Amino acid sequence: MVKLTLVMPLYNEAQLLRRSLDSIVAQINQDFELLMINDASTDQTVQIAQEYIQQHANFYLVSQEFNQGISAARNRGIQEARGQLITFIDGDDWLEPQYTDYFIQKFTQQSMDLVTCGFFKESAKSQTTIAPLKRSGPCTRAHLLKLITQPINNPVMGYTWNKVYRLELIRQKQLWFDSDLPLMEDQVFDVQYVSAAQHFYVDSRQLYHYWQHNQSVTHTYNWTNIKSIGRANYRILKTITNH
Repeated sequence: MVKLTLVMPLYNEAQLLRRSLDSIVAQINQDFELLMINDASTDQTVQIAQEYIQQHANFYLVSQEFNQGISAARNRGIQEARGQLITFIDGDDWLEPQYTDYFIQKFTQQSMDLVTCGFFKESAKSQTTIAPLKRSGPCTRAHLLKLITQPINNPVMGYTWNKVYRLELIRQKQLWFDSDLPLMEDQVFDVQYVSAAQHFYVDSRQLYHYWQHNQSVTHTYNWTNIKSIGRANYRILKTITNH
């Protein structure tokens, strides 16, 4: 069994996919599998993914029969993953060469259920550095939930790509991404996972590059997204209060 599974949902990512895949090829620790979940792309995404699969034995592609959204793609990744650990990254983002090694080493050195890293916010115009945490190291569940749910920018937030999880715990607790949430589905997942886990490690070191573009769903404000935020916040509050 490989140590780490990188799940990468893909939907029409051809424009920036090579940058992302090249950063994964460049990882100094290759004890991982990359599981690309093609969500019925209509551009050259599949062709590009297949080029890399032919050259790298730890790269795999799974295709959905029809477009189901990022949550369904991540859930397919949970079903197909073979790593002891798992994370969920995006096809338009990229990694520092130490990304996989950092997480694998942290889980090897200490008995943790979740480990975080910091990140850069990238756009066509600028790179934004997030202020570091006051202290890195093991932390309590209450402190981690605060970092995940508070609206103020911090190196943790409610994302999945700057966190690595134990796959066995996800499957044991039957945790899934909510497909009815176009927004905040990752934050809901984080809260549910942390509420079920015991041991956590937070760190600010910036190992992930988060690409922001104007077409992102997080930059689109409409009634559907407003309802999604409401449902997500309700589920987060329910999970925390019921724990």
